Amino acid sequence: MKNGWIREMFSFSTKERRGIIILILIIFLLILTGKVIPLFIHDDPTNFSKWESEVNAWLDKTEKPKLTEIALHPVTFDPNSIDSITLANMGLPLKVVANWVKYLGKGGRFRNKEEVKKIFGMTPVLFEQLDSFIVIGNNGAVALNKGRTSSRIKPSTAPVQDAPIRRNDIPAEKIALELLELNSADSAHLLQIRGIGTVLASRIIRYRNLLGGYYAINQLKEVYGLREENYSSVAPCLTVDPSAIKTLNINFSTVQDLGHHPYIGYRTARKVVKLRDKTGRFSTADELSSVIAADSLKKLIPYLKFGP
Repeated sequence: MKNGWIREMFSFSTKERRGIIILILIIFLLILTGKVIPLFIHDDPTNFSKWESEVNAWLDKTEKPKLTEIALHPVTFDPNSIDSITLANMGLPLKVVANWVKYLGKGGRFRNKEEVKKIFGMTPVLFEQLDSFIVIGNNGAVALNKGRTSSRIKPSTAPVQDAPIRRNDIPAEKIALELLELNSADSAHLLQIRGIGTVLASRIIRYRNLLGGYYAINQLKEVYGLREENYSSVAPCLTVDPSAIKTLNINFSTVQDLGHHPYIGYRTARKVVKLRDKTGRFSTADELSSVIAADSLKKLIPYLKFGP
């Protein structure tokens, strides 16, 4: 009687016995099927050779640009008087252009070709492409004319301009005249040049104030109302001192300060400030390439300051 509950636990009715037997048979059949099926199905090893060859081909394509140096299309130039537009047009990276202009802006000068190598970002391959095109005038002794009170500079000390106008193109009666420095000239001086009237002189000065000064004569082409024929007759009478331009500190300028500049505008200025708030201070011009168009950025580089 004491073990009666054990007997009751293992006592089954006829239906229960049949169900247990059927369940055991099903389990046995499933185990047997799992053992037998692999004997009739043969898994062929997967061939990954085609996939591996495609991956290797893709890796080769992505690695090649890293190993290929930039191909330049240089022209003959003086490294002490070249401007950022010419450097960029030759195909130099924006980082090298910015460092080059910054070096000249601080009063640095190249006494020989080898010193060009010290520009940060200048690789041996880049220098090799530029080497035969570098011509240093007067052994690197370039007159800066800083602190000059007169707005006129003699032709012998005028820096090389990027405008495609040669001295032979200047009318004979104008050769004897002194060149007019564009960043320090007032309306009275501009009116002395044939082809510039009262309205045009006012626009040239107004645009100069918006830019912060001219760094190249060909920027006059951007002045409203100055036609190509006017520019051709006016340009030989002018020179420009790039050291007189006013720079914008890109890391501290407000949207209003940046938007006021003709090469930026308010829409782009808001993008610049938004990017600056997101990523922190800028250290090179390339960091602005995502928000400023390449053409505008090339022209804007001489006006940018990145330090404190």
